[in-house]
Amino acid sequence: MKIVVALIAALTLTGCGIAAKVEARNEYRESAERYKECLIANSSRPQQCEGLRLAMEADERKYNNMSAGLTPGAQRSANVTIMSR
Repeated sequence: MKIVVALIAALTLTGCGIAAKVEARNEYRESAERYKECLIANSSRPQQCEGLRLAMEADERKYNNMSAGLTPGAQRSANVTIMSR
């Protein structure tokens, strides 16, 4: 009985990870599309799209980190802030 409960719990948690990865992928694709549309609309002033570029890169890191968490042997990336004392 314990094995069945453990198996159900493992499958449930795996499903959550996959759903989170799909959501992160969709967020990245949407932000990339918004950035591309901004670049097209502001071809002479791409600096107008800087905020969208930063958002897209943040979504890309989130998606890549999610993918690394679900893929054995994959590497993770992270932002690190070093504060001096």
